Amino acid sequence: MSETSEIKPRSTLQVALGFFLGILLCIGCSFLSVLAGAALGLSHAWMFSLLNAIALVASGMVALRKANQSSYPEGVLIAVSVAFVLNVIVFAAALSGHLE
Repeated sequence: MSETSEIKPRSTLQVALGFFLGILLCIGCSFLSVLAGAALGLSHAWMFSLLNAIALVASGMVALRKANQSSYPEGVLIAVSVAFVLNVIVFAAALSGHLE
């Protein structure tokens, strides 16, 4: 049998707490994208979704780098992924003119 690195068991509680932390992170990204969009004077609704997507991808990349160290980033990644999918739906609705 070859020696392999030990796989650390993931804590469900840590993943759940990471998920709630991710929800707070997504709310913060949305708030910052609205503030940045207002500061830049954006008039189209789809631009706010685009700024939010950029913020979510950046925060997801940071959580992905830390995913091997703890279970918290896994929960954050789950929340960011769900928020990103919802953001794409809002982006598509804004582009189709349903939000104008």
